[in-house]
Amino acid sequence: MLRLVVLAGLLAACRISLENDGPRTCVVNAKAPSCLDAVNHSDLAWIEQNIFVPNCNLGGGGACHGGASDAGKLDLRAGMSHNHLVGVSSMVDRTRMLVVPNDVAASYLMLMLNDVSPDMANPPGSRPPSNIGFMPMSNGTLCCQKLDALERWIDSGAPNN
Repeated sequence: MLRLVVLAGLLAACRISLENDGPRTCVVNAKAPSCLDAVNHSDLAWIEQNIFVPNCNLGGGGACHGGASDAGKLDLRAGMSHNHLVGVSSMVDRTRMLVVPNDVAASYLMLMLNDVSPDMANPPGSRPPSNIGFMPMSNGTLCCQKLDALERWIDSGAPNN
């Protein structure tokens, strides 16, 4: 019974849309502590530590986004990510901004994370090139709760908090 209550709470905290924006590829994770904690966050400091560090820069030790000179040319280290995301053009699609404050559908980051489908992006776009693909590259799809935390951060103006 307790599991049903916890799962109902998680689902209530997740984005449930009646729009025809296709199925989300994420999964609600009722076990991982960081996914459970994500429902309480929309702050960049938490996002950096719990999404970017373990999935994008792998503890800050390099990988794809551990510095602006790494393979991804995008620095997602704690304290650096805001200046490399908000209002910055994507290197994959120079016509798009990675994060557009208050506009999840226009934020190319959310398309790259496979949270916003290309046809629902603002403006509609296309899938990332096959040699790059959706992110995170090595860790699979993020849980829905983490994607929702990113959406809340963008919807709140993408502050440097």
